[in-house]
Amino acid sequence: MKKQSFMTLLNAISDFFEEEKYRLPNFIPMGIGIGICVYFSLSNEPSFLLNCCVFAITVIAFIAHKIWTKQNQDISLIYTSYTNVYKNVVNFLLLSALLISLGFLISQIRTMHVNTFMINEDIKKPISFVATIESCEKTEKGLKFIVSDTKRKYDDWAGNLCKKFSKLHLIWIGEKARESVSDYTPGTRVLFRAMLSPIRPQAFPGAYDFRKQQFFKGISARGFVIKPPKILQNCEQPTIKVYIEQLRHKIDKTIEKYLPKHTAAIAKALTTGNTAGITKQVRANFSSSGTAHVLAISGLHIGIIGFFIFWLFRVILCFFPRISMFYDTKKIAAIASWIAVLLYLQISGCSVSSIRAFIMHTIIIIAILLNRTPLTMRSVAIAATIIMLSTPEVIMFPSFQMSFGAVIAIIAYVESELQMPKFLKWLSEVVAVTIIASIPTSIISVSVFNQLTLNSILANIVCIPLMTFFIMPMLMFALFLMIFGAARPIIMLAGYGIDLLAKIAEETAKLPGSLFVMHTPTNVTFGIIIVSFLIFTLIQHKIRFVGLLGIFGGLVLYSIQPLPDIFVSPHAKVVGIRTDDCVCFSHLGYFRSMADSWSRSVGFGKRENFKSSACSKFVTKLEDNTYATKIKGKMIIVTNNDKYKNPNIDLLFILNKERNNQSKIIFLDDDIIKKDVQKIRRPWS
Repeated sequence: MKKQSFMTLLNAISDFFEEEKYRLPNFIPMGIGIGICVYFSLSNEPSFLLNCCVFAITVIAFIAHKIWTKQNQDISLIYTSYTNVYKNVVNFLLLSALLISLGFLISQIRTMHVNTFMINEDIKKPISFVATIESCEKTEKGLKFIVSDTKRKYDDWAGNLCKKFSKLHLIWIGEKARESVSDYTPGTRVLFRAMLSPIRPQAFPGAYDFRKQQFFKGISARGFVIKPPKILQNCEQPTIKVYIEQLRHKIDKTIEKYLPKHTAAIAKALTTGNTAGITKQVRANFSSSGTAHVLAISGLHIGIIGFFIFWLFRVILCFFPRISMFYDTKKIAAIASWIAVLLYLQISGCSVSSIRAFIMHTIIIIAILLNRTPLTMRSVAIAATIIMLSTPEVIMFPSFQMSFGAVIAIIAYVESELQMPKFLKWLSEVVAVTIIASIPTSIISVSVFNQLTLNSILANIVCIPLMTFFIMPMLMFALFLMIFGAARPIIMLAGYGIDLLAKIAEETAKLPGSLFVMHTPTNVTFGIIIVSFLIFTLIQHKIRFVGLLGIFGGLVLYSIQPLPDIFVSPHAKVVGIRTDDCVCFSHLGYFRSMADSWSRSVGFGKRENFKSSACSKFVTKLEDNTYATKIKGKMIIVTNNDKYKNPNIDLLFILNKERNNQSKIIFLDDDIIKKDVQKIRRPWS
């Protein structure tokens, strides 16, 4: 009986490898991604020499096993089934170890290569320095600069500091700043006077790490310009990179010239990727309606441009019989589409999702030229592998996660070949693709942004066709006409579509169920759900349904996971306490943004001050700047008095007296008090 069960298991494994042997390469980026995630989840920087040794061992083991199996192909036929299963399983395990160690190693190599110097403390006085403008964008309140090559005239401590900077993120606020946007162009040398401060760290352990993102972008510090920057030298011989930035700057100015303020901000986001000018209210409307993805240059925009140019050239070539009779117009249109997408990629700023779409579009064009099936999961795997090997850190950021999550779900749906009635096919396809794409993006949205919207299907059914068949074609036609200075009527026509798009987002955001604030899942829960999702979508064997069980198990873990009860900011400057109705903070002020992040992470959309009426039934004022509350049977005191004493308390927080410069969260239960203190020693910390 045991032997029969064992043979059944061997046969099942053999059938799985035989059926999925052409799809298993789709898991290559998954193995690399696991290694990358492990590296970035560590609290201390690992040994580079040890990582190299581990990678070398996995390579040697994989090659040695390949050689051994090749030399032992003459094993008795009685054991052929067993040896095939053994070979496949060991190959799979060794290859997995190789890919994981590769992802881990390239992450550390990339970190060592970037090596951005980042300041950790505020600079108490303003600094004057000369820098080259890399980009200049108009925001809701002023101008945003990214500058590099900073230098200072005087050889002092500030001059030595400026030499270490890679890039700086500068904000100039005021009406004068908004009016001066045309004066500053990329490549210009400008004299700045600004107050510099460090990039803000994580709001709490496990939160989105904006500082890490800026480290890999090369941003050393952020600052506020305190006097109008003075232009010293215009760019005379721009490099290709500077020329592209200047072109994007000119396109933005042209759009601003012909469209109203709010409409122009969205139009710039759809053409050059400049989202700085979009107001908070407009962002909130698109976010609540589930259409925020249309504001960021993504695979959707690249796909629309590629499809539109492909279709347009095929139609135009049909009017020339000599060409259509003797040449393959499909391949000519494909090449024209690729060139157009490449140009748009450069103009749009080369975001992660647009690079993913460009790689996939390139693969599709090659497939068309070779008369092969263009859209497969293999193209997604190739794109993911290329991006991970070149910039492994992007896997930790939502743009990568949402882009690949949506396209994997869509292709899995297309490959399932579900049949629909003809009269319902178009509508059902739009609805089905919207639902399918919304599932993984919603999971990531909950993890990163702590929000979930149920109205995205309704809004996208209208917004996607509007974007596909009107707005984006008009904007692309306008970009072409800008060469001849005749873009005004087309830009204004596209503006009407953009206004309609914004109106749809605004009205959808007002509907019930537009926005739910959700607590942040743990890394384990999020990892289980994502891996299970990949198993379900990348495999077509019946074992794929194990992925559904994994997703369900992850959702169960999410629903029962414990939430932190207390939040302590760096240096204990503010303390937050989770209650049944809201999150109460000792004070907000400077920490308002950090407090908002923590409130959303535990599932609350609002935060309150200890002094507010909403907190009065949970927090009791004992004396000036001293408050008491009781959570899970524990008496908590928050005070400014460093001499406060009370024998009946379980936790005492003395504000501004703690030396720890990292945020921390505290879990309370009936028996113990657990402190989760983040002690990070990484290059970006």
